[in-house]
Amino acid sequence: MNTERAPLRYACDITEDDLWEVYEFLYPRLEALEAGHAPGTDEHRAADALARMLSSAVLHLEWDVRARFWRPYRTRRGATPVLVWAPQPEAVLNAQDEWRLDKIRENWNALCYGLQVWRDCEGYDLERWHKVEFRDAAAAAEYQRRCDELGLRPREPS
Repeated sequence: MNTERAPLRYACDITEDDLWEVYEFLYPRLEALEAGHAPGTDEHRAADALARMLSSAVLHLEWDVRARFWRPYRTRRGATPVLVWAPQPEAVLNAQDEWRLDKIRENWNALCYGLQVWRDCEGYDLERWHKVEFRDAAAAAEYQRRCDELGLRPREPS
């Protein structure tokens, strides 16, 4: 676990490292649980199912986190068109980026919800493995602006 990073605030701050650190924290626990029970038992099946869901969640999130910074485009190598991933400047979020960040936020929050039962275990990163409320600082500011405009009390972060 990398303790040198800042606390996680927004979906745009979630990195591939965060995902793989969660995986490296939880997967060995699930493997040990699975190995501790005979195949065919409910405990063995539950550990296997959770390990599969963890792998799938991390890989799907990794794809979305990576796709925020890289965009596919077609080029030609010889006579064959090839799909290439190229870095995309982070100048302005477009609707697809906002959608992707909302998806990252939802999936990250679901992952952290399941992970929170290990909060009291050594190695659990309290600063980063928690729910995020907003996709970025601009979304948080817009939420605050709307609350102020309507005279509403903002909800407490969970």
